Amino acid sequence: MSKGSSKREVLEQVSAVEKTLKAYGERKLPRHPLPKLGFSEEFIMDHLLDCANLLELDSRLNDLRQTVIENFGIWHIFSEDWLDDLALHLNGRKTLQLMSGNAVLSAGLANVTATDSFDWSKQDVTRPDPWTKVESLDATSAVEKYADVMDVIIMEWAPDTSEDDWEVLQKLRTMRWPGEFIVIGEKNGATNSEKFWDECRLEEPEDLNQRHERFDFIDDRVYLIG
Repeated sequence: MSKGSSKREVLEQVSAVEKTLKAYGERKLPRHPLPKLGFSEEFIMDHLLDCANLLELDSRLNDLRQTVIENFGIWHIFSEDWLDDLALHLNGRKTLQLMSGNAVLSAGLANVTATDSFDWSKQDVTRPDPWTKVESLDATSAVEKYADVMDVIIMEWAPDTSEDDWEVLQKLRTMRWPGEFIVIGEKNGATNSEKFWDECRLEEPEDLNQRHERFDFIDDRVYLIG
């Protein structure tokens, strides 16, 4: 790889991260998905003499998600491009979002009721600062209150420290709820309980994953749950 193309690769990643942080600072989403961040060991060894701070830059790029969590209270990082795909998929249907966090997702969609217990605010380094109205309800209570009048339920980045997600799935199955259940997370990884992943039936819709791109070591995907 030439020095010119290597420099472009570095600058493209830095520019993408700067645009993302600027957007969140203005309560907006980045327009496009982030590129894959960080550099291979071979790239670093080849270019360390030309860029003395390359190791530090690589570390900062790989820490982007933690930076966004600590500064903006956002765990699930996505772009306007992907949100456009989700809005098209939902097509105005009445939607309930569980575990909404700071409701960055709900804020960009129409006809969505956002709910969250805000239990995470007792454990994490961030305080709730929702982008739109969020009703204070735990996930099971939200299902009990709203499922009957909803066409779609979205559960985004459920924690892997409880089985609340499994309780929601059981509740929906018991109710024989006929709607669409969308879950965003990393299977058997950073999100959701082991019980949930073991018991659910998964489908990966192409229209919701083509622009939901991985940029770090967490391979979160969009699933339809059966």
